Order: sequence, then structure tokens, then C-alpha cells
Amino acid sequence: KPTDVSPVIPSSPLRRRAGPALALGLTALATGCGTGEETAFAVRAQAQESRPTTCQDIKNGWPEAPDGDYTLYVSGDASAPWTVYCHGMAGTPAEFLTLARTEAGANFSQYTAGGASPGTTVRTAFTRLRINPTTLKVDTANQTFATSTGSLRHSPDMVTSMSYGVAMSCNRTLSQGNIDLRGTPFVVPAGQLVPWGGSMAGTGATYSELEQVVSLAGGGYCGFVGLPGIVNPYNQNGGLLQLQYRLGDRPATCQDIKTAHPEAQDGDQTLFFNRDPLKPWNVYCRDMATTPLEYLSLARTGDGFNYSQYTAGGNSPGTDVRTTYTRLRINPITLRVDTADQTFSTSAGSLLHVNKQPVTSMPYAAAMGCSRTGLANIDLRGTPFAVGAGQLSRGGINSEPGSFTFSENNQVAQLRGYGGCGWVAPVGSFNPTNQNGVSMLLVYAVPQ
Repeated sequence: KPTDVSPVIPSSPLRRRAGPALALGLTALATGCGTGEETAFAVRAQAQESRPTTCQDIKNGWPEAPDGDYTLYVSGDASAPWTVYCHGMAGTPAEFLTLARTEAGANFSQYTAGGASPGTTVRTAFTRLRINPTTLKVDTANQTFATSTGSLRHSPDMVTSMSYGVAMSCNRTLSQGNIDLRGTPFVVPAGQLVPWGGSMAGTGATYSELEQVVSLAGGGYCGFVGLPGIVNPYNQNGGLLQLQYRLGDRPATCQDIKTAHPEAQDGDQTLFFNRDPLKPWNVYCRDMATTPLEYLSLARTGDGFNYSQYTAGGNSPGTDVRTTYTRLRINPITLRVDTADQTFSTSAGSLLHVNKQPVTSMPYAAAMGCSRTGLANIDLRGTPFAVGAGQLSRGGINSEPGSFTFSENNQVAQLRGYGGCGWVAPVGSFNPTNQNGVSMLLVYAVPQ
């Protein structure tokens, strides 16, 4: 009989890396364990319909699945996987979130003894949390995977355990508690854990690590920090703590980052093309306070790198116009560069195109001249991108002498534009001057 499905964590036979969907894992296992072609086909047909969102989905696909770690997907979204511990698979499955941080001082609740509550301090440490995989709400009262020490009297009750996410005392000192979701893709939205009861100054919740860690301090006579409306949150008296799936784990856009962290400011971030964990790239997020925009920072900058030039002379008198770029506006979904965006560029020179139109800047990846040779350079080394096939062409009158040469796995291109007037620029360009540019496709292709 198979012993693993969508395994995820190497420390157990059940816990190796999951496939992209339950379908692959169940099909392979059903075939490999000698259950026969008919069983394998039945499992495959059922499992491929959708990605599992609950442990019941896994049980439906494989009725003999044992308790253990599996991969679920929030709302069936392929970009939102998470590791679940399925408990009670022989009966009615229940989902638990396994906590990576279980060392002393992590993921515990505490009622500090003393004052009006004599006895010994009660501390409950959690290793897994009961979670609703549809709502992502944690049942803080569930202590299936928890251990408790200590005993005290909170008249008239005896207290021997604490619900999750609580720090409490009745001796006018601050007790401590901790929530630590690092190592999971979840965060605790702020505002859920508040002072309650006869709380004293200093009672509250402090968030850190992008809302994955919450440090709790609570006490008074009798006071605590915890979920609002839960009176005396000890023993199995708890509530529902809302979690959120953290898009920041594999954000595809700067808007994803802003959605997960509204306080995020302009600056460098890491995105993942197609949310693929194997395709990270460094982005500069701009205008995070309003509508975020993505820019690709260029590692090769300065004289001779990442510039476009219209060489003056012939029918276009003036001085050479050269625009040098340090960042490129890029669509993170399509990987198309807006060559007209000059937000992060500097320009020098001025000329009259065919002695009529003023030119003071050039779009990216454009070399132009009128009976002169225009020059340009593309250099994407230091990024994981290269220029897509068929993106550059010659244009203009008598432009045949123009050329473009690629090297370094298509990360580098030298452009020479000539004609009367002629250019080399992205396909579809016409008179690529000033902000008159078209998009150019990049591909994710880390050099081998």
C-alpha cells in the first residue's frame, strides 16, 4: 500500500516534494503500488479534475490515504500551494497547519501564576494548528497537537492549558505569548489580537517579520491579550483567528506585494515569473503608494552600456543624441519592455530629424542615422533575461547596411543603424526618436 502522497518535507517518509497537483502524485502512486490498471485509471480520472483544497479531496482520490503531510491549494489556485497535515483520514479528515518554529519561545500561550491566580504558570506550546482550509481560520481552542505544563486557579476554575494566541495574568505583571508562522505561507492580519479584561498598560500585540510573527504581552487584574469577545481564554475556551495566504511568498507583480503588504515602499523587491519558484528576478517597484509599476534594474550601466543613439549629420544636423538607461519599464506578466519609457534614463545632445523635427532623446534599443551610422547597445547580463527571438529589425530608407549582432546567449546586442534615414530597432518601429518606441519581448533565460 502506498505510504506517501504529495509529500513535502524531507524529514519523514510522507514528506518529500509534492508535484504540481494531486493528480500526478496519486496516479504515480496508484500505478506503482500494484493496485492494477483499473484502480490507477479510476484514481487518475478523479484526481485530475481539480487540485485538492481539503483533506477530504485527498481521501476521495485515495480512500486509503494515511494521516500525514500533503499539498493543498487555496481555492484550487495552482499559485497558492501549502503543506497540510491531514489528521483522522480513516474517519472524518481534519486539516492542521504544521508549525516550523517549535523551539522554546515560539508558538506558545501563557497564563502567569500569582496574585489572584495562585498555582504554577500554565504554558501551552503548539506544534500544529487546526485550520479551516476554505476560510483559513484557525480554531485557537484546538489543542490536539499541543503540550501544556503548570496548573493554577482562576476562581472558580482550574486552569491547565491555554488557547492559542494568548498572554494573561492576574498579578499585575505582563505575561508573554508568541505566534510564529515563519516557514509557512501564512500571515496574521493585524488588529485581531487586542487587550481584554482588566488589562494593564503595555498589554498588546507587536507584529514583525511581515506579519508572520506576533509577540504578545498581556496582564493586569485579570487581563490578557487575545481574540476580542473571548472571556477567560484558558483551557479549551478559544475562538477563530483569521490567517491570510501570503502572496509575498511568490509575488508575480508589484501589486501582489502591495496587496500583501500595503505599507511597502518604492524599492527593490523579488518577483517570480509565472509565480514559478525557480524563476525569481529582482524588480524595482515604483509608485507603490498609488498604482505600482515594475522596472528591471540594469547591472551594466555607464558609457557604452544600454544606450540608444541617433548620430547627427547628413540630413539631421545638430549633435549626437544619446540616451543611457539604468532601468527598463517591464510588464512582469508578458515580459515586454516599454522602450519609450525614459523614467530611469539620461539624455544628451540635440538634432533636427530631416532638418525639421527636434530630437532630444531616444527610446531603448534604437540606433539611427541619416547618412550616418547610429549606434546602440543592449546588455542584460546580471539579470535572468535575454532578448526574445525576432525582436529587432532594420527600417527606414536604404537601411540595408544596418545590422544587429547578438552574443552572450542573446543577453547582449550591438546595433548599427544606417540609411537615409534608417534605423535598427524593435520590430514595428517607425522613426524611433524621443518617446516614439514600441514594446520588445524578453524571455526568462538564465545563462548556462
